[in-house]
Amino acid sequence: MREPLKDRARLEHIIAASDNILRYTDSKSYTDLQTDDMMCYAVVYNIMTVGEAAYHLTKQFKKLHNQTNWDDITKMRNVLAHDYYKLRLQTIWEVVKNDIPPLRQQIARYLAETDWDEWEKNAVVIKETAVHKNLIQTATRMKDKGYDTDEICSITGLSREEIDRI
Repeated sequence: MREPLKDRARLEHIIAASDNILRYTDSKSYTDLQTDDMMCYAVVYNIMTVGEAAYHLTKQFKKLHNQTNWDDITKMRNVLAHDYYKLRLQTIWEVVKNDIPPLRQQIARYLAETDWDEWEKNAVVIKETAVHKNLIQTATRMKDKGYDTDEICSITGLSREEIDRI
């Protein structure tokens, strides 16, 4: 399960990596990308960072902010990391010029518009609910296998009343 409390930090990583890309390519041309290995690898690394951070955002956050094409962002990271031999510099340059600036604006807007105290409070509730559901499932299996209520209570931490309702 993804850790909901890290969404804000992941978005901040996307902003930082986007800023790096824009700084590295400011006043540069496609020819510079082709001829400057250090710039090229720095840009590729930061695009991969954007994709990795996007991948680790919670499903809830991505669903709520579905105007961003999260799948394409993570797919780009996977191509760069795993199919690097297919790397086309023209595609990288197009991402830098056409996709990174609007993505950075969207992410900055998400950071500014999200009530992070409320989001994190809801994320804790979601996490606690998921953990509780898993404990109930474990207790159900234990009960089916013949464990007694006291054993189930001590192992899962659930109350006798919760176990009796199973």
